[in-house]
Amino acid sequence: MYKFSIVIPNYNKEKYIRRCLNSIFTQSIKKQNYEVIVIDDGSTDSSVDIIREYDVKLLNSNRLGAGGARNKGINIAKGKYIILLDSDDYLYKNDVLEKLDREITNQDIIFVKYKQILGQEEKVIEENKENTLEEQIYKSNYFCCTLKCFKRELAEGIRYKEKSYHEDISFTMELMCKAKTLLYFDEILYVYYKEENASTIDHYTVRKALDFTMQILEYLYFADKYKDRKQSLINRMEQEKYLLKISKLMDWIENDKSYSYDEFLK
Repeated sequence: MYKFSIVIPNYNKEKYIRRCLNSIFTQSIKKQNYEVIVIDDGSTDSSVDIIREYDVKLLNSNRLGAGGARNKGINIAKGKYIILLDSDDYLYKNDVLEKLDREITNQDIIFVKYKQILGQEEKVIEENKENTLEEQIYKSNYFCCTLKCFKRELAEGIRYKEKSYHEDISFTMELMCKAKTLLYFDEILYVYYKEENASTIDHYTVRKALDFTMQILEYLYFADKYKDRKQSLINRMEQEKYLLKISKLMDWIENDKSYSYDEFLK
C-alpha cells in the first residue's frame, strides 16, 4: 500500500499542470511510497496531453466541479493518506513529502503550512498549533486549505458536494468532527497560487452565497451526528455569523443589493 495518494482535479490548467506534476515527481521520497491521481473535468485545452506524459492514474469526470472530481480520485485511492492539491498548486520543496512521511505517526488528520501567492502578494498561512482538535473546529480560520492531508479510512462515507462553489466546507468539517488525532506539520507543504490578486470570488453571486449558507447549515446535521462535537459546531456557527449571512442573503434578493465575497463572508 502506498503511504500517500495525491489527488489533483484539473480543468483547463495547461499553463500550470506541468509545474504541479514536476513538483511531485522530483520529490526525494521513493516513488513506490506514493501514487498520483489526476481527474480531468472535461478540459478543452492541451492539459490532458501534458498529464499523459507523467506516471499518473488519469481519470475523467463530466463537469462535476472540483469536488466531484476529487470524489472520483478518493474512490480509487490506495494510499494510507490522501493529499489534495489543485492543478495550479505545487509542492514547496522537493523534500516535503519525505519530511511529512517521517513525522506522521498514524494521526487521523494533518494540518499544514502553505504559501499563498496572489499576484505580487505572498504570505505563509498556518493554524495555531496550540489548538486542540475540538478547538480547531471553531477557531480555525483556514481549515479548508490547511487540512490537505488526512487518513483515507477517515473519509469513508464522506464525500464532496458536486458542482458546488464552496465544496470544501462541509467535507473538511466532517473530517474534523470524525477525527480523533491530529498533527501540525511545521513545514510549508505547498504553494497556493493565483496569477492575479483577484479571482472569481470577486464576482460573487446569489447562487454562490446560497451555496455557502447551505454548506454551513450542515453543521447542524454534524452536531446531531457527532454529539461530542456539538458545542464546538454551535460555536463555529456563531463565529460564522450564520444568521447575519441569512439576513444579508435576504437583503440581496429582496433589494437587489449585491455583496462582494469579502462583504458577504465577513
